[in-house]
Amino acid sequence: MSYRDRGMEVALGASATADRVKRLERAGVIAGYSAVIDPETIGRTLRAAIDVRLPADGDHEGFEAGLATLDEVDLAAHVTGPFDYLILMAVAGVPRLDDIVRNWGHSFLAETSTRILLHTVELENQPG
Repeated sequence: MSYRDRGMEVALGASATADRVKRLERAGVIAGYSAVIDPETIGRTLRAAIDVRLPADGDHEGFEAGLATLDEVDLAAHVTGPFDYLILMAVAGVPRLDDIVRNWGHSFLAETSTRILLHTVELENQPG
């Protein structure tokens, strides 16, 4: 969105809007910008939420490093509760999802629970 268009929404001119955005960037309020990629356009038509529990002596650092190598991972969060991680993925299909979970191996995992996302709910307060 242009500074002119954004400024019209908040009753400011383009220059004043640009100045405010630059101040917010310098202050760290705006941490960066990103592109939102539609997973389906690149063949990732299956979305899944996977709960992962590691063994009591599990290698969290190794597991997280392995997750970082997977392009399909949209979100990986260390969480509270009965599982250690919540992982959201967009994959090319069930065979790829199965391949990823199997390749994590028994040495890393104590338990997983995988759910397929049927559709996402569009929320008014979310960008995009």
